[in-house]
Amino acid sequence: MDRRNRERLEMSAFCRVAPTANPRRTTWKRIQNISGAGMLVIWSTDAEAAPPRIGECYNVELQLPPHPVFGQRAMQFHTKVVRAFRQANGRLMAGLETTHGRFRSIRPGTWPEQCENTMVN
Repeated sequence: MDRRNRERLEMSAFCRVAPTANPRRTTWKRIQNISGAGMLVIWSTDAEAAPPRIGECYNVELQLPPHPVFGQRAMQFHTKVVRAFRQANGRLMAGLETTHGRFRSIRPGTWPEQCENTMVN
């Protein structure tokens, strides 16, 4: 039974994820869909990867396209893991509940270009 009460936006975007307790341990993940209440993240494509624990808190930062008036900005979220599961193909998924969100201005070049191999581990 689907208990979602918010409409989801299907998307494919990379984001930076860091544990709230240790913000320097940033990794790249891919958002599969997002809503006003949370997001579904492809946590890992590695079948051996350990899933995040329910209740763990993470900071998620999603870079937005440049805007002619506001410039380059990013959305920052404080999130909590509410679901973690493995798909039939071995991909590890994590459902994150957003508890706080805000916009932040960023300078061009603060998000280094990354290669496909290092984005989702």
